[in-house]
Amino acid sequence: MTFVYFALLFWLFLICFGILILVFFKKKKPKRLYYPTKSKWYTRPKRRKFAVKRPKRIMKTSLKKLFKTSPYFIVAIGLFIIFFIFLISSSYLAIKNIQVIRENLNTDSASIEKELHQYIGKNTVFFPKSRIKKTIQEKFPEFASVKINKTLPSTISISLKSHANVANLKAYYILPVADIVEDEEEEKKSISPFKDKAVTSKVFSLKPTKASAKKDEPKPVEQKSLLNSIGQAIFDREENLELITVIVKNLDQPVADRQQIVAKGHMDYMFNTIKYFKNIMDITIVEVEYISNGWEIHLKTKKNLILWVSMERDYKKQIEQFNSIYKAAELDKENLSYIDLRIRNKIIYCSKGSRCDK
Repeated sequence: MTFVYFALLFWLFLICFGILILVFFKKKKPKRLYYPTKSKWYTRPKRRKFAVKRPKRIMKTSLKKLFKTSPYFIVAIGLFIIFFIFLISSSYLAIKNIQVIRENLNTDSASIEKELHQYIGKNTVFFPKSRIKKTIQEKFPEFASVKINKTLPSTISISLKSHANVANLKAYYILPVADIVEDEEEEKKSISPFKDKAVTSKVFSLKPTKASAKKDEPKPVEQKSLLNSIGQAIFDREENLELITVIVKNLDQPVADRQQIVAKGHMDYMFNTIKYFKNIMDITIVEVEYISNGWEIHLKTKKNLILWVSMERDYKKQIEQFNSIYKAAELDKENLSYIDLRIRNKIIYCSKGSRCDK
């Protein structure tokens, strides 16, 4: 019944609006003059184009026209206001369903619908689609594009497209170990068999050796996932062997799903550098170590040569400088561990087995 009521009201509004247009824009018949001597009807001659119209006369004619058509005008405006109020207040046009069209089965549509539940009950016609799009982009930045369509009377459909996965991620984290501090009285009791302070200081102030310190250090825990184009870790998909591997070390917390591991700007710099290496020197990069604290990346080639590149400098200048000396100095024939390109106008390289390689 609600749909029938809505349809009747809509058609009534269209009829009234059409009548209003006909009243204002219909062509009037020309006024005729009657000549009694000839007993014929003659049309009034048209005004010339260059004739000047007086503003007072225009005002009078427009007022007469308005008063003549005012009943139709008032009825049309009234119906328009009623129709507008119906559009705003009717529960028939309220948002009741939010459908998420998933790109793949791994997309968590339930969490998106839960986040958008606050918009249930809003008017479907007048509610801005940009607000829903902004909410999704802020809460779920892993989606590259968000398309929203309104299906009257009460459904919002959302099409999502994720950012492409560009690399495999290996993250290593070490959880901090809490230091155990004993009370002074307990320390004294534990040292009580030795009365001589000199002896106790020698026995209990022994520094741990390097070997024992290494044994006590916890081993880093490895996490594997995919890395998308904006630097987020994606855990719900399997490793892709055709992609390069990005390594991130020295984390103090495990990586969560959809967490930003590498900044978007650093991702762009990293992959632009890899692409430029391939184009200029035909060197294929298979692995990248990302060091965010030092603002640098370590690129590993198929020949296990590691190239240190600074993200604070233009990658093109560093690669071109390396290209100009790599074959000229016959570095391609050396058994090198790494080559440092970070210093301006200098290239530092280290041979395998040397002191710098430790």
